[in-house]
Amino acid sequence: MKQTFTRCLLFLFFAIITKNSGAQIPCPYNFAPGSTVYDTTINTPAGINTLQVKVPQVDPLTGMVTCLRVCVSITGVVDSVSVENNSASPQTADVYYIRTDQISGPGLSSPLTNSVNHHYGPYSLGATNGIMGSGPDFIAISRDTVLNAVQVCQTVTNLDSLFQFYGHDSITYTYNIMAFTNVTCTGGNYNSTVATSAIVRFRFEYCTCPGYVLPLQLRNFEVSKVAENKALLSWQGFGGAEAPYYYIPEISRNGKDFRAIGRVDRNTGENDQYRFNYVTGPSESGDFFFRIRQVYANGYSRMSEVRKITLKNSLLPRFIISPNPSTGVVGIKFDNYEGGKLRLEIFNGQGQSVVRKDMLLAGASYQQVATLQGGIYWVKLTDLSSQLSSVSQVVIK
Repeated sequence: MKQTFTRCLLFLFFAIITKNSGAQIPCPYNFAPGSTVYDTTINTPAGINTLQVKVPQVDPLTGMVTCLRVCVSITGVVDSVSVENNSASPQTADVYYIRTDQISGPGLSSPLTNSVNHHYGPYSLGATNGIMGSGPDFIAISRDTVLNAVQVCQTVTNLDSLFQFYGHDSITYTYNIMAFTNVTCTGGNYNSTVATSAIVRFRFEYCTCPGYVLPLQLRNFEVSKVAENKALLSWQGFGGAEAPYYYIPEISRNGKDFRAIGRVDRNTGENDQYRFNYVTGPSESGDFFFRIRQVYANGYSRMSEVRKITLKNSLLPRFIISPNPSTGVVGIKFDNYEGGKLRLEIFNGQGQSVVRKDMLLAGASYQQVATLQGGIYWVKLTDLSSQLSSVSQVVIK
């Protein structure tokens, strides 16, 4: 048995954009909701089974996204199915066409899926004539519509999923056709091929609330590098908000998928300056994207612009104990530390803490940190910004 079908990628970008007020998700203070719809129809060529659909993100300054409704309308076509008898005696063949159309992508809790099974036959096939693709031993079915505008939909309302749709780029969904034939033939010696296509209408609708409902109390958002492994996020707020709110700094490594890295409560005094520090982990290095999400008490969110900065991974505060062994004095030499606040802890052989103190260093240096009696000790240093630690042993004679 032989079955063949082609699999390739086709990249698409929506060009049809309409706006209306058909969204059903309520907005704060009974303001009228709106929607932005991206709608297009694609004819997939025969044999192309996978295509990627790119949908524009929503400008975070225009308002809040309250839902995304994804609908796919599928007209499925069997372009060709063929069966050829390879045996020396006549055979009877039944052809079962099995197909699943599926779309997957951001925010969908599970792929949108539609399946169909279609029976062709039975067909009486003559004995093989030795000529491929023709004669009484060959049967071909062409251009048969097995799905007629079948629609599958899903609505995304989870806020954690919706936040990935903010930005000035696009999000990607994958549409896939999985099709094959199952042939039952009395002789069992045959060849079979299948080619399939589709006419697919994609409709993506953003439900939105306008930005003036609850304003973005955030301006002058900047990200600056204060060390090779440390970024300072700073912004200004301003008064006049109609409801209480707080800020959530968010980070992304690809500029699309963001996660929260903290919370900053609203200043109630005259100072409207906000600051938030981010320190990289030991395996993080490269480009980092930051934005600020402003969250009101009723769940309404506004997003800042995205800022990018390049950082290096945090270094462990490596150090050398000198001298080691020692007659009592414990000295530490830092060989890679750029400065900051460290916590020193020294433990005896029973695991008891005998020294604990914080140190502020301006850079690589040598310091005497303790005087100990004879024994074996463990010295632990922790960078209080990154919470990275190093441990070393010292022997006191």
